[in-house]
Amino acid sequence: MPPLVDPVPSDQKLPNSTEVAIIGGGIIGVSAALTLAERGIPVALFEKGHIGGEQSSRNWGWCRQQGRDPRELPLIIESLALWRKIHQRTGCDVGFRQCGILYLANTPKDVANREAWLQHGLAYGVESRMVSSKEINELLPGSSKQWAGGLYTPTDGRAEPTIAAPAIARAARRLGAKNFHTDCGTWCGNNWRTNSAVVTENGSVQCSTAILAGGAWSSTFCRSLDLRLPLLMTIGSVFRTAPLNEAPERSIRGAGFAIRKRLDGGYTVSHGSISSFDIVPDFFRFLKDFLPLAWMARKILRPPGRVALKPSGNVKNDGRSMNRVLLNKSERWTQCPFKAHWKKASAISYRLFRLSRILKS
Repeated sequence: MPPLVDPVPSDQKLPNSTEVAIIGGGIIGVSAALTLAERGIPVALFEKGHIGGEQSSRNWGWCRQQGRDPRELPLIIESLALWRKIHQRTGCDVGFRQCGILYLANTPKDVANREAWLQHGLAYGVESRMVSSKEINELLPGSSKQWAGGLYTPTDGRAEPTIAAPAIARAARRLGAKNFHTDCGTWCGNNWRTNSAVVTENGSVQCSTAILAGGAWSSTFCRSLDLRLPLLMTIGSVFRTAPLNEAPERSIRGAGFAIRKRLDGGYTVSHGSISSFDIVPDFFRFLKDFLPLAWMARKILRPPGRVALKPSGNVKNDGRSMNRVLLNKSERWTQCPFKAHWKKASAISYRLFRLSRILKS
């Protein structure tokens, strides 16, 4: 089942007008609402479901500078400064802890990659540093693996996704912001360039400014305004553990895993890099936009597939050797049929892309 998100009361009476209308009640939408309310600007937020009900409550909960694209660093540095003050702004604990983040390296090549990023971080004043195998043992007491090295940023942190967005929304509401749940903003006026109104399922609200914070749904919303926003919905599986004793406080990422401690003492765990997406109309609609990214990731891309009863090494069980069986395991790019027929597949993809453009026109 999905994580339980703290509830936020919804206002009932729709205002005739507001200065700013926000579409979307995730972490971005509620943060914008709080900032505007703190400055005394009338604001109304419209959310089709519940505050923080989707990705904003299901993410890793990392607040990091480490490993960012250098172009993101000025923004994330400012973001972390805001996270450090969020307790005072909301009047409650949203789970933010400056716990530090550690990226582990398996090989000398991994170490070199971490060192290459470190130069970008230091240029922006990020307090990152390389750590040796011995230092990792001190940072991760009890670790049974010998690591080649790592990258550590003690000023990075974590927050609690199921608490943060609702807490920020409640703080904004106390300052006068209006929240309307299960009320989806569907349109920005007849002339969206002037944002004369936001049309919702329960009526329209006049506004001078509209903020779209729809997350994964923003592309669909923009299309209704004849705006093109290349975006694909992806799935990144995450699981939770029960509370653990004497486990690391730091958030950790290594080859094939990433962990973050929660307030309840358990851990949120993910693969760290694998995500999947479905072949839907948006795939073809934005194929041209994402081709450069796909080419960069060509060595790790793999198609969905199932491999039933495939032997993969031997394991010991009660003293007897047995073949380990892997189910529902995706094959690597070099093992998949797509590689053998990539020319035909590329031609088919191009034709489908052309067809989608023709159908759209």
